[in-house]
Amino acid sequence: MQKQEILVLLLSSTLWSTLAFTPLSFHPNRIESKNAFSTLNSVSTPLPSLSLERTSRTRCISAATVFQAESASSSGEKEDHTVQMNSSNGNRHKGKGRKENPAMGDMNFLRKRTEDVLRITADGYEVGSADAEIISSRGMKVDRKTFNWLIDAWAFSGELDASDQATALLTRMEKLYEDAGPATKHTIRPDVRSYTKVINAISRSGRPDSGELAEKILEKMDQLYESGQNEMTKPNTHTYTSVVEAYANSGAPASAIKAHEICDEMAKRHEEGDADVKPTSRSFNAVINAWAKSGEPGAVQHAEDCLGRMEELYEAGNDDVKPNAYNFNSVITAWANCGEEGSAERAEEILERMEQLYKAGDDDVKPTTISYNAVIDAWAKSREPFAAEKAEEILRHMEDLYEEGINIDARPNTRSFNSVINAWAKSGLDDAAGHAEDVLERMEKLYEAGNQMVRPDAHSYSTVINAWARSQRQGKAERTHNILRQMKDLYKNGNKLVKPNIVIFNAVLNACAFTNGDIREQNRALEIAHSVLRELDQSPYGKPDQVTYGTFLQVCAHQMPDCDSRNKIVNVLFQKCCGDGQLGGLVLQQLKVMASDDLYEELTGRKIDEEITADDLPQEWSRNVVEGKWRRRRKLS
Repeated sequence: MQKQEILVLLLSSTLWSTLAFTPLSFHPNRIESKNAFSTLNSVSTPLPSLSLERTSRTRCISAATVFQAESASSSGEKEDHTVQMNSSNGNRHKGKGRKENPAMGDMNFLRKRTEDVLRITADGYEVGSADAEIISSRGMKVDRKTFNWLIDAWAFSGELDASDQATALLTRMEKLYEDAGPATKHTIRPDVRSYTKVINAISRSGRPDSGELAEKILEKMDQLYESGQNEMTKPNTHTYTSVVEAYANSGAPASAIKAHEICDEMAKRHEEGDADVKPTSRSFNAVINAWAKSGEPGAVQHAEDCLGRMEELYEAGNDDVKPNAYNFNSVITAWANCGEEGSAERAEEILERMEQLYKAGDDDVKPTTISYNAVIDAWAKSREPFAAEKAEEILRHMEDLYEEGINIDARPNTRSFNSVINAWAKSGLDDAAGHAEDVLERMEKLYEAGNQMVRPDAHSYSTVINAWARSQRQGKAERTHNILRQMKDLYKNGNKLVKPNIVIFNAVLNACAFTNGDIREQNRALEIAHSVLRELDQSPYGKPDQVTYGTFLQVCAHQMPDCDSRNKIVNVLFQKCCGDGQLGGLVLQQLKVMASDDLYEELTGRKIDEEITADDLPQEWSRNVVEGKWRRRRKLS
């Protein structure tokens, strides 16, 4: 039996920052390791000798799923495939030819002016009175133009109370119009723009009831117009489109169905002779996005059917619904994100349709980098056996289109390469990590040759690290550690795009935890894990979290035999974890696998056969744990 003396890492919270390696003297016949765990304690502690004989032990719960989730975040930076022609995504947007409202640039001014208008026009104010003239002479003219201007500013403000402020202004307009005399009614009467702007504000609010609120205003406009009470409130294309977008943005159950119904109503009105209402590419795009986000059964097929309906209406003579690249990209992205079997093939078929139309002379549907990237993403997410090959095939097709001048708008960018790397990382193939690293090396060579569009970023490197961490290849701990060191060197030399984060450090630890091979390789994985853990705690890249601690415990479980020395490491690491407030589910799971009954009870105060969560233990132990997607967002920000 080969034995190696190894220093036990006693991680006390007070001495953690003084971690340092201590060289050991080894027996000439033993495997030599220049770096080993150092003993840290207030007094000198004799170093126990550990047997590295492989022992049968309970295998721990794998952290692979945790790192798969993290990889999705680290390797998949977001790109807006469904570039909006409007503001249906809830963000500020200046439409084509739209004049900027100066009130949008100064929220203090907008709030003050709104408060002044509502205060001045409170009970007792009369449009056209002497008081009104005085107010007008002071620069506060109370008329429809002023109200519409303020409502419009609120609609595009992005403020949380924007829809409430816009509604309050409209309500005051209606009251002033109702109370005004015949000679002055026309100056304050709400018109179609007044109501439509309020609907627009509601649409942008993202409220779950925004669709219903918007439709109620639409119905009121119809009622006022049909009854003759206000002939200036006849709904138009913009009004209906804003209602469609309100449902699309709400995310409420059945919102896609309602958005679709409103869009169909637009088409019906136009067919019946209403020249003021007809569906447009913008309204259909809102419906497509509503279906894409709905999660309803068959939703993506409904989205594609909308695209087909647009083509039918266009061929029937409605030029305003001519499908464009935005509409096609929205449907491609819907297929990419739906997770249905065969979705990647459908996404690629739509891309091919775009290429055919473009070759036939339709420049409005010219595929762009966004179009191709969406299809690459679809293949990366598909988990099909040949998905990675298909993704790389599309990337090379993009390169050919650009280099041959056939479509210069299809030039690959960093996102294109990252998506292909991600496809390889998720493929599960034996040689996936090697292929992923090959794509990264292509990026590096292109960037070094002057192509700024494909500059590798943190996602590029972290996805390759995850590919190696998931592989079964020998030497993966060393490979991931080398890539991490390369990232740190690049960052220190001024490339801020490759700053390592905690997810990347955790992925390297994961590679160490699941390293296979002989004793030498397993010992090296143990050394790398210690180095990474120590560096993370002392670095500007972040601090250890629950995944860090849980994964390091897995390193110990897989790379060390069950012995007193390992128990000491578990003991001190658990205390450090609790002191940092990072006791999460992964740590508890691993503790139950590794610790003896007595040690488990000593550390948690509970029997090992009890089913407990971190919530059952002192709150301060888990005070800094952030679970799920919120943890990933925070770590990647």
